[in-house]
Amino acid sequence: MDFAAFGRTRWMYDAIVRAAESGHRPVLIGTAAPAPEYGIGEDDFAALARAYGCPFFDDARINTGERISQAKASGAPVAISVNWPIVIGREFRDVFRHGIVNAHAGDLPRYRGNACPNWAILAGEPRAFATLHLMGDGIDDGPILLQQSMALTDETYITDVYRFLDKAIPSMFVALLDGLAAGRIRPHPQAGDPALALRCFPRRESDSEIDWNRPAAEVARLVRGSAEPFAGAYSWLDGRRVRIWRARPEQLSHAWHGVPGQIVSVQPGESISVLCADGVLVVDEIETAEAGRARPGRLIRSTRARFGLDVSAEIASLRKRIEALESRLLREGK
Repeated sequence: MDFAAFGRTRWMYDAIVRAAESGHRPVLIGTAAPAPEYGIGEDDFAALARAYGCPFFDDARINTGERISQAKASGAPVAISVNWPIVIGREFRDVFRHGIVNAHAGDLPRYRGNACPNWAILAGEPRAFATLHLMGDGIDDGPILLQQSMALTDETYITDVYRFLDKAIPSMFVALLDGLAAGRIRPHPQAGDPALALRCFPRRESDSEIDWNRPAAEVARLVRGSAEPFAGAYSWLDGRRVRIWRARPEQLSHAWHGVPGQIVSVQPGESISVLCADGVLVVDEIETAEAGRARPGRLIRSTRARFGLDVSAEIASLRKRIEALESRLLREGK
């Protein structure tokens, strides 16, 4: 079956390759500027289009007359899409007899929008989903075609979810094209009750700054939900940013007095334990600008150390630097 493909991620790239290997023919490929975590760029999709001898465009503005004409000229009965940056309009979607099928990394309608697998980990959900659905007028609101899922446990990192998605989404697109060609794909509408829908919004790197006043299990979910391919959860130690890549919650077996963020134990060369609201976060891997990735017990040796940004100390440091700069400018007569 001929198909058009519009996407910006490795999942889309691999889906095109896998579909072509399975006997389906890409007849139009479109892409737009990727995000850093996508691991692939516009040049890769351009090269893919050249390899298959099909038209290519690099432009997020997909709803223009030029793009609609290009889609019609392709003759494709269906289009597949991953993470297009704007809502694709009805006029463009209606070009394709079977519509445009979107790959969404979330359960629908429960997880619509952005960063759904990250939010699922943060919320303590039991499963993460890959969903193929027809595009509709809203965000992730069209009928569902295929779904796969994986279990989320207290040891699942977003890295593991992305490995699952890396395999699942291309395979699901091949199954979709096979099924459409054989006439055995039947869409089923999403539940219409608005109370069942959950809209997820984008996350920024700054959203992964650790608040040590939160419960240890919640902080651990932030670490797991911010791991590769994202920038990692982070905190501050002596005014320097420290990324925390691997960690797990643990309850203390005794009563305590302390301030959240306090390092309460150090296993030399191994892990450290950091006080949270209701227990400790056992930190197994960190990263600093100076040392790179390391076991925290190699870099931190004292329980007098404390994570978190000391605002008063930072202000005092800035004042000193400003005063020194002013003194130098006065000496230089500026």
